Amino acid sequence: MSAANLKQKLLSAVIVSLIAMASSVSAPAQSSKTMAPSKPVAPKRSSVYEDREIRVTIPLGWGALSDAEIKNSAGLLGNSVSQAKGKLILQKGGYILGIAYDTGHASGVEGGRFIEIFNIPWPEVDDTWDCSLYLSGDPQPASRILMFTNVVVDPNNSGIGEHCGVKIDSRAWGDENGAIRRWFGGYFRTAEGGYFFDSRGDGCGQKAYTFTFQAERPDRLPNFNDRALKKMIQEAINIVDSIQYKRCAPY
Repeated sequence: MSAANLKQKLLSAVIVSLIAMASSVSAPAQSSKTMAPSKPVAPKRSSVYEDREIRVTIPLGWGALSDAEIKNSAGLLGNSVSQAKGKLILQKGGYILGIAYDTGHASGVEGGRFIEIFNIPWPEVDDTWDCSLYLSGDPQPASRILMFTNVVVDPNNSGIGEHCGVKIDSRAWGDENGAIRRWFGGYFRTAEGGYFFDSRGDGCGQKAYTFTFQAERPDRLPNFNDRALKKMIQEAINIVDSIQYKRCAPY
């Protein structure tokens, strides 16, 4: 073998060796451990409230209040809701949905009175019934049987400043488009109207369903046109619409 051929073979061997070394360096190291597949995370589920009269699925984000919590935090609920014989009080954030499915009222007025299902804890309000006469109603459909009436605080209504403690000249009540209507709350009713509605069946109490926002002053109430508020109202409507009555269904 000539010196040239020997030199060529040695050069080829060196090149092959270098390629092999480079491949071993760049190739990823194989782990000796087998990765266990990740366990699927079980989705959070809604809870269910059930007694001898109703069954209600409580969506995520909502929670049922105990009697002690109702007494401490549900300041806008009237006695016919907060102290009803049969009730479910739900809360999400500052919103309270009061479902009094076995209750009644003491007034001689058919359909009851505002002050029996609502309370107004604002410092400037001495007479809840008097203030309620200056609030506006804005109804919307809720189900085949029920309507939902929004109760609105409109600072442009004559007399509302005097009777409901709304300071119309306050910046909190206006923007560049003028005065803002605030949402006090709402209640469910049948086509008959009134704050209370009857149930089918003997020995069944009346019903009163309310939805409110916990605010210590009127200027802390939600803007009536706020999208987040509209979403919360729809959630409340969906909960009421999904109630399964074992007895004493509404007319």
